[in-house]
Amino acid sequence: MNWRTIFLLWVFAALVWIGGWFLWSISVDSRTAQLDEGFAPVFVTGSVPWSQIDQIEISRGGENIFEFKRRDGRWFQTLPFEFPVDTARLMEVVDQANGLTARAALADVAGSTKELLDSTGLGADAPFVKLAWKEGSVKVRFGHRLPAGFAWIDLGGEQVQPRAARSTLHDAALQTDLRQWRQTSLFSRADVECDRLVSESPGRDGKTQRLEIVRDGSAWKVVSPISTRADRAAVERWLEALARAQASGFVVDRPTQLMPFGLEKAAGVVEIYASSRKTDADGRVTVQPIVERLEIGAPIRPGATDRFARLSDRPDAIMEIDGTAVAAAIPPTLLMIDPTATGQRPEDVRVIRLEPIVGETLRIERVGSEWKLSSASGAHATTTAKVEGLLGKLCDSRASEITLSAAPADLIVGRIVLESFDGREISSVNVSRERNEGRFGVDDGSGVLRIFPPSLGLRFDATAFTSE
Repeated sequence: MNWRTIFLLWVFAALVWIGGWFLWSISVDSRTAQLDEGFAPVFVTGSVPWSQIDQIEISRGGENIFEFKRRDGRWFQTLPFEFPVDTARLMEVVDQANGLTARAALADVAGSTKELLDSTGLGADAPFVKLAWKEGSVKVRFGHRLPAGFAWIDLGGEQVQPRAARSTLHDAALQTDLRQWRQTSLFSRADVECDRLVSESPGRDGKTQRLEIVRDGSAWKVVSPISTRADRAAVERWLEALARAQASGFVVDRPTQLMPFGLEKAAGVVEIYASSRKTDADGRVTVQPIVERLEIGAPIRPGATDRFARLSDRPDAIMEIDGTAVAAAIPPTLLMIDPTATGQRPEDVRVIRLEPIVGETLRIERVGSEWKLSSASGAHATTTAKVEGLLGKLCDSRASEITLSAAPADLIVGRIVLESFDGREISSVNVSRERNEGRFGVDDGSGVLRIFPPSLGLRFDATAFTSE
């Protein structure tokens, strides 16, 4: 077989394929045309102001009714209880209703009314969707499904008039768990307006451990379990994690008992305290306190990191949250503590006082762009880089370990005091060191010991800063 014969065979095969595809497409288009024949939009153009829909009611049949309303541009579930919902899910229902088409021909009405309702599934308790706006409403009742993606509908008039429609609206309203339309974000005020964070969780001893952090001007302060400086970056990371935290799903509504979910007495709690500011017509600003509280319950199954949870202001909805959300809600206390020795900025320090247990006190004072060192024995020339290196150790270096304890008194080697430009003491810390030139400990009197490696190299003698 030469190349010419092979080429002709390929051309013949291609022509056969193209012909088959053409015949198949004609057949499909013909069937589609037959299915669409006689179908027209259910709602005449302009008869419904779709963009003004502000209430949607969905009945799954009988008393199983969900109601949604739009307020200030946001959608809320209002029945069976209030809960914010995902706007996109409601807009899907509106879009499917807007594009709904149905066959103009009615169902066979030759039999009795009961036979008609039984055959179409459009009895008195049939599921429905009702869409309302300020001046009116429309209603679509759902009946049995039909082959090829169709279903019976009725527009809810005085007399039932079954029509065959595409089942797209059925799918949008009836085939999903409406509980999962709710917004899954756990917190909305984990932002710059937040002024207090609280978390509670059981400790290893079984007792409740409480972490409380409050805003202190532009900084943050830990007030429980101890009172000390907070690590601003860590607190901001906590807030960011809370802002991202979401429920992974909704489990049950209005449970008769909370014990199966571990929520009769929550195992963990996180609270965000914030304020809402509103200006009235007269220009007066009112401040309204807001508290968001998440209660964390039992694992969804033994050994699982996912847990049951609920929001205190919406207690009727039991949800699931994953291990990531749990970790974001309740961070370890030590991670929130400022790990620097003094928490000050180098540029805010005018005077450094070094007060060793043994030896003379040194005073290092900023004079213009230079530093002057003085002691009882007189003045000494200093090296600016060495003094600024000391400031970096006191203000910027981060502890390698933090413990909630004080240093042993017999290990304290001295005290360091920082003064501001107005003469105030802005920081005072005791410095300790393990024997055999071990690690340094810095204690600011708050009950927190910040531990640094031997390489920190804190010294109290004048030769560490002189130019000699």
